[in-house]
Amino acid sequence: MQELTFETILRLPQMELKKRLKAELKSRGYPVTDKPGYLYAEGTIPVLLVAHMDTVHRQPVEQICYSADRAVAMSPQGIGGDDRCGVWMILQILRTANCHVLFCEDEEVGCVGAKKFTRGPLRPQVNYIVELDRRGSNDAVFYRCDNPEFEEYITSKGFETEWGSFSDISLLAPALGVAAVNLSSGYYNAHTQHEYIDRKHLNATVKKVVEIVADTAKPDFPQYEY
Repeated sequence: MQELTFETILRLPQMELKKRLKAELKSRGYPVTDKPGYLYAEGTIPVLLVAHMDTVHRQPVEQICYSADRAVAMSPQGIGGDDRCGVWMILQILRTANCHVLFCEDEEVGCVGAKKFTRGPLRPQVNYIVELDRRGSNDAVFYRCDNPEFEEYITSKGFETEWGSFSDISLLAPALGVAAVNLSSGYYNAHTQHEYIDRKHLNATVKKVVEIVADTAKPDFPQYEY
């Protein structure tokens, strides 16, 4: 199977990406549930990682331009870092942490995949959700998750609380009754042709999330009522 590289993830149409992610997860030994709207893989670490597979850009990425140090990536077609960054980051995190995974379809047109997941029978037994679908380098967005202990824990890892309107975890977290956060994924100028990805910021969040999910000293966050 051809390696699912950073550039491949950026270039693939949503449904082709879903097929490739399913094959990738199976090759890593994950049991995979493939349903209309989402792709779910059951892990052993009680954390659910979430990203969405669609972008707002109508054209597939053809040309990828890099800065001289290759740290920053852009495309004339729109790079689609929102949220292909999150997809790539999850695959990196899974190299060392066997978390539960949920890849959603069509977040950009109303969190369609997340809605379908919440209406289905799957209820992963997890302590909290980490979504990787936020612009910038160190934002943490909690939406309606009014869980001070969880927020304090996440911000102690180098993130700062910011405001956001809505994303997949706005539906997923209440359905599962757990705390949730959306973390920066290194993209900027989302929803425009001038969107770009700072890979240094992306990789910094990957490192932090790996440390968070491996932290055996973290507090025991209780089931949360929204």
